[in-house]
Order: sequence, then C-alpha cells, then structure tokens
Amino acid sequence: MPDRDPALETLAEIANDNLAERMRHEAAARILVAARRIHTMLDRRGGEHLVDSLASGWDPRSLTALEYAESMPVRVLDGLLAAAPRWARAMRDLVETPASGAAAA
Repeated sequence: MPDRDPALETLAEIANDNLAERMRHEAAARILVAARRIHTMLDRRGGEHLVDSLASGWDPRSLTALEYAESMPVRVLDGLLAAAPRWARAMRDLVETPASGAAAA
C-alpha cells in the first residue's frame, strides 16, 4: 500500500473531528523538546515544575516527543499544556538574567 498523502491524512482528521486532539499532542511535543533544549542550554536536569518533570521523564532514544505526548493520560496532557506558558515565562526570565557575579555593563 503506498504512503498516504499528508493532506489526505489531515483531511481525514478534520472529517473525523480529531484535528484538535492531534494539535494538542503536537503542541505538547514541542513543549517537551523545548524543555529538553532549555535544560541543555542551562546545564540543568529538570526541576520542580511539571514541564521540567515530564521532560526529564522522556527518553528521546526510545520514543519521539510526539509518541511520548500521545502516551500521556488526558489529565497529564492537559496539565502540561496549561502549565507551559508559566514555565516558558520563568525559563525566559532565567535565560535572560545575567549569571550571578557577571560584570554589569
């Protein structure tokens, strides 16, 4: 059987009213990838925030971010999506704050 065209797959998702759920999983996957990258950039291993905990619990060698997001219970996925904006603001502030002891310009 030939590979399905992505446009046809999207059309099927829309027709079956599954597009919103797919978009939620894709958003969660983007959050997880961003969290892992931020952890690498800041040389830290997770944190106490839900986003940090979920990102550190994901093993990208065994699952893609999308597969990990799709495996989450709905309430965990909802929590991740709800917590992400606050987490992102905190991480942005952390990245933009000069390191302690750095010379002021």
